[in-house]
Amino acid sequence: MQHTLEWEYTPDYELLGLSSTAGCHRLAWALNRAFDWKLQCDQDVPASQSKGGETLHPSMRFVDEEAGVSITLVLNRLPGGMLAKGASGLDYLMMVNHHELAAHEVMAQLRALPEVSFVTVLDPESSGAMEPLTLFD
Repeated sequence: MQHTLEWEYTPDYELLGLSSTAGCHRLAWALNRAFDWKLQCDQDVPASQSKGGETLHPSMRFVDEEAGVSITLVLNRLPGGMLAKGASGLDYLMMVNHHELAAHEVMAQLRALPEVSFVTVLDPESSGAMEPLTLFD
């Protein structure tokens, strides 16, 4: 007799989608200034594309374990394809695990930045970002 184990993964972060005409480094600089973070270049996130091949999406990350903060900014849209195909209209994905600020507070501050034109909450699973972003778990 075989048993099937069903396991529902619940991420410990909020996933935000951002639209911005600013490049990665300029956006990270604006976020660092606004939130007193220190986003720095991190590993590229690989994503399989439907036409075959793979794209590498740059990420920037800030972790302060003592304060309980983990922020990851990932470029979603590249000429070769998307990281999260369900969020194809968004330029960046932002994983937010912040024990001092709720996601809606982070979103309110993001909307006030001139570098950010749109912010929304995304479902990691339905957007297609869950699997590639497990790299940061």
